[in-house]
Amino acid sequence: MQLIPEWAPNIHPLIVHFPIVFLISALFFDAAGLIFKKSVWLEKSAMILYAIGTLAIVITYFTGRSAADGLNIPAKVIPSVTDHADWAEITMWFFIIFSIVRLTIGLFLKSVNRTIVIVVVIIGLVGIYPLFQTGEHGAKLVFGYGLGTGNILKDDSSAVKTNNNNETQISNSNLTHNNDGSWKLNAGNNVVDILNDKFTWINGTIEDFSPMYNDENAALMFHFQDDIKNAGFIFDNKLASIQVTAKINIDNFNGVIELVHHFLDKNNYDFLGIADQKLSLSRKINGKIKNFEESSFSSKGWIELKLITDGSHFRGYINNKLILHGHGDEPEPGSIGILFSGKGNVSIRMIDAVVLEN
Repeated sequence: MQLIPEWAPNIHPLIVHFPIVFLISALFFDAAGLIFKKSVWLEKSAMILYAIGTLAIVITYFTGRSAADGLNIPAKVIPSVTDHADWAEITMWFFIIFSIVRLTIGLFLKSVNRTIVIVVVIIGLVGIYPLFQTGEHGAKLVFGYGLGTGNILKDDSSAVKTNNNNETQISNSNLTHNNDGSWKLNAGNNVVDILNDKFTWINGTIEDFSPMYNDENAALMFHFQDDIKNAGFIFDNKLASIQVTAKINIDNFNGVIELVHHFLDKNNYDFLGIADQKLSLSRKINGKIKNFEESSFSSKGWIELKLITDGSHFRGYINNKLILHGHGDEPEPGSIGILFSGKGNVSIRMIDAVVLEN
C-alpha cells in the first residue's frame, strides 16, 4: 500500500488541514484558559498544540513549495499559486515567532503579569486571518483549478489569443500583440522585416546582426563571427507578471544567452541566463549582476527555455522542467527580449510572452 495516492503531487494535500486544526484549537484553549483560570489543563493543552501546530505548518509550507515546483502549472494559475505561497510564508513566520514567545511565557515566565499574557493571546488570535487567507487561496487552487487532484485544467493561455482588432501580422512570420500586452513571435519568411519594424535593438542595429530566416529549420538564425557583448533586441512594451517561452538552439554558440524581462535600460533588467549547460536567474542593477539562483542542466538540440516571474517569485524551466526557483524584490514593469554575448550561431523558432495578471 503506497503512502501517497497517485493523484497527489506529494504529501502536501494530505496534511494541509493539520496546522489549521492544531493552531485554531491552541488559540481556543489558550483563550478559554484565561477565562477559566482554575482549569490549568487548558493552558497546558494550548502549549502542546502550539508546538505541534507550528511544526505542522513548517512541514506543510515546505511540502507545498515542493509540490508546486514539481508541477507544470498553467500560466493563468501562476498568480494564484504565488498568492497562496506568499500567505503561507506570512502565516508560517507569524506562528513561529508567536509560538516561541507564547511557549517561553507559558513554560518559563509563569510569574509574568497577566495583562501581558492576555495581550499576547489576543495577538495570537490575529494569526487566524493569514491562516484563513492561506486556506482560502489553497482551496481556490484545488476547487478552481484542480491542483492536487490529478486534473489540472489545461493551459489555454500559453498561446496568445488574437483577433482582427488587436493583432499585428506580417506574411508567414506571425507577430501577435494583444491589448493586455501579451505578444508572440513565430519565425517565418518575413521575420527579419518584423524585427526591423517592430523591435528595438540594444547595443547595435539589425545590420550589425545580419539575421536571416533558415527555411530548413523554420527558424530565425544569427551568425556572430566576432564576439559581441550584451547585444540583441526587445519588444518595447512594459509588462509586470509574465511567462516568457523561447524555443532556441545554441549548440553552435559559445557564450551567454539572456532571456531578458523587466528591461528598463541596458544597465537595469532581469534575465534568465543560459551558458555552458548552466541556467541562472539574475538581475542587473546599474550594470552590476546579482544572481538569485543558478543550477546545471543537460540538454542538446532545440530546447524550450521558459521563465515565469510573478511578484517576488522567479522560476526558470528547461523543456517544461523546473530548474530554478528564486526570490527577490518585485521588479518594475519592463520589456522582454533576448541579448547575446559571445560568438557562433543562434537559432530561434519562437518567443511567446504571456501576461499573467493585468
